[in-house]
Amino acid sequence: MDTRLAAAVVHDIKNALGVLEGMLAELAQQPTREQAGSAQAMCATLHERLIGFLTLYKASSQGLKARVDAVNPEDFLKAVIRDNPSGRADLKINIQAEGMPVLGFFDENLVGLAISAALQNAARFARTTIDVGCAMDPSGDLAFTVRDDGPGLGAKEDKPSTGLGTALCTAIAEAHRKGDRIGSVTLEDHSGGGAVFTLRLP
Repeated sequence: MDTRLAAAVVHDIKNALGVLEGMLAELAQQPTREQAGSAQAMCATLHERLIGFLTLYKASSQGLKARVDAVNPEDFLKAVIRDNPSGRADLKINIQAEGMPVLGFFDENLVGLAISAALQNAARFARTTIDVGCAMDPSGDLAFTVRDDGPGLGAKEDKPSTGLGTALCTAIAEAHRKGDRIGSVTLEDHSGGGAVFTLRLP
């Protein structure tokens, strides 16, 4: 694993723990539902970051292997969204079910990490809405998409990204192989506005 990436992730997690400590201190003094929701979302984010960091470490030291199984994509996406609260009451996450295949073949745990990372990134930029979908593309790949309605790529961030999400998603995509075909990820501007993350699995 790149030492600069590891240092950045550890620093980011340390800072996030400090923020969470402050949230919990306020919650102990005067508990409110809003504060509790924010603290819960922060805990979920930290949990995902730690798992992502450990997964990426394993990929760099031992190699990452996908354990492919038959999965219903819609049920899978519902579970990922449920288990990853955004912490934003104003944010709506829609599942685009039209045209979604009944079954897909992928590693549910690994792809769950990738979609969680994409959702967290989208929530940083989305104005009000995130659309999540899954479809078979013309090449026969299973394509998961996460689209936000934010300003698109190149938007200025208050806090620079560590790059963990990108590295993690790439490692997870490339762990999915079928013959000479390898999974891939892209992040690009959407023609209708915002940015769209795509995870393609052979």
